[in-house]
Amino acid sequence: MNLKHVFACIILVFSLPIVVSAQSQSNVIVYGRLVVGVVNYSGYSDGHGSVTKESSFSSRIGIKGSEALGDELNAVFVMEGGLNPDTGSGGLISREASVGLRSPYGKLRLGCMLTPLDDLHGIVGLGYVSNVSNDNLNGFWANGYNNSFTGSNADGSSPCTQTSATAGNSNTFAFDNRYGNSIRYDSPNMQGFSVATHLALGEMAQNVACHSTAWSSKLQFNSDKLVAALAYNLHHNVRGINLDDHIVLLALGINVTSQINLSTYFQRIKYDNIGSQPLQQNGIGVRGRFFQNSHTFELAWYRGGEGKGDQTPVFSGIFMGAGTQSDLMIIGYRYDLSKRSQLWSQYAVLQNGSHAGYDLGGASAVSASANLGQHPQAITFDIKHDF
Repeated sequence: MNLKHVFACIILVFSLPIVVSAQSQSNVIVYGRLVVGVVNYSGYSDGHGSVTKESSFSSRIGIKGSEALGDELNAVFVMEGGLNPDTGSGGLISREASVGLRSPYGKLRLGCMLTPLDDLHGIVGLGYVSNVSNDNLNGFWANGYNNSFTGSNADGSSPCTQTSATAGNSNTFAFDNRYGNSIRYDSPNMQGFSVATHLALGEMAQNVACHSTAWSSKLQFNSDKLVAALAYNLHHNVRGINLDDHIVLLALGINVTSQINLSTYFQRIKYDNIGSQPLQQNGIGVRGRFFQNSHTFELAWYRGGEGKGDQTPVFSGIFMGAGTQSDLMIIGYRYDLSKRSQLWSQYAVLQNGSHAGYDLGGASAVSASANLGQHPQAITFDIKHDF
């Protein structure tokens, strides 16, 4: 081989990545949402009075993209962080970070992601998530919306020991959450049916000793008129050794007409108790959504049922015994200024049973014991912009 051939081979080797890159198709998208609102809380009979707060409601910024690898195979990634435009704080990957592959056989991702159970919120949840919506209340949707298995456990019980920290309620009791150190698979649509399964390996330092794992799966059916899904979550050793916690959640949505959508859900939660009866609670909800040009109206009713069995060593956020049911009623209105900008308002009333002490999210007005039998209420006014 002469010198000319050697140089030709070197040039070919170094130019190969450039040729492959030129042949592949990739795209990167920056996206986000800014939602800032004012909430007025009232209805407390302990003399606390009315409180008005400005808050950020699930504001975020993210980067996502894909690259065509050939043969219908694509690499995909997402990095998403939460923003607090009311205070000017936030982080780039505080919400989600994942990378994976997508093909006609489904999508496989690794990283930190929301569970398949959270997908059911799109079927039956409010069109707009705020501090006063049901998924921010313990005892209602999946027993509260908190991040779990992301490496932070500063505000609740310690796995393996169930010792209480200063803040009391533990995020390890929540089922609708993000799993860190996890693997998720979503199947393609198969004649309207799809499945998803998600396993978290529990690798954080505070969970390794008790071999914690968490698993979430769903079966879903979609058609033009009907959406139905069944989800199941198992938390193994998340709150402590030899504890298996479960939730089953069924959601159903029906497009009655092009302007009317009705949905409902039922959930059953069960927490293990070593040496005691398991703690169990049922929850239900109904939501109606009505569209008229740029206007959307929502009516919703949710019930957190009575807790049955025995309370967990660290307070679960669920109240026990007769009179511990609670009802949440919400009236919502949205006005579309454009495809990206909207005005929102919600009015929420929480009616606690005589021995229930639930509180509206973001209020932090009084202790749970002082809320027993109370009927707090809130009204929100917000502006939302997607980009």
